[in-house]
Amino acid sequence: MATLNWLNENIERFLSIVLFMLFSFLMILNVLMLYITQSAIAWASEAVLTIFVFFVWIGISYAFKERKHIRVTALTEFLPVKWRKILEVIVSIMIILFFCLLIKVGIDWMSEPSVQNKTSLLLKYPMWLFYFSAPLGAALSTVRIVQNTFEDIRSLRSE
Repeated sequence: MATLNWLNENIERFLSIVLFMLFSFLMILNVLMLYITQSAIAWASEAVLTIFVFFVWIGISYAFKERKHIRVTALTEFLPVKWRKILEVIVSIMIILFFCLLIKVGIDWMSEPSVQNKTSLLLKYPMWLFYFSAPLGAALSTVRIVQNTFEDIRSLRSE
């Protein structure tokens, strides 16, 4: 149970830190190699791009966990607090549906023969691994939005 609690609280933060450190290390190494040998590491750009894409998708989930996404509140500010919370729940349900669709489309896209048979140019890893970032990020985001929605519903009931 302690492991699940730790994962619930820290998984996105941990993955983001690891990916950002790896991203930074490869970028610095590539710049140093370019400076020292006048030749960059050929595969580093491809690795950095893949790491960055995963970092962004995980960051989206982390922002949902922390409730830090940008919101347009010009209209909702005029609503009473209870109606504002009800609208937030409705919007959250719509976002959950969108991310569920994104998970399905992402998995379908990963399953396409044209993606299954492709490898990256320099690192030669399967391209479906690159495309896996979208369903993974959408799944993590869905979990976080569902958690937030249950918290919002609980707070509505307590009023």
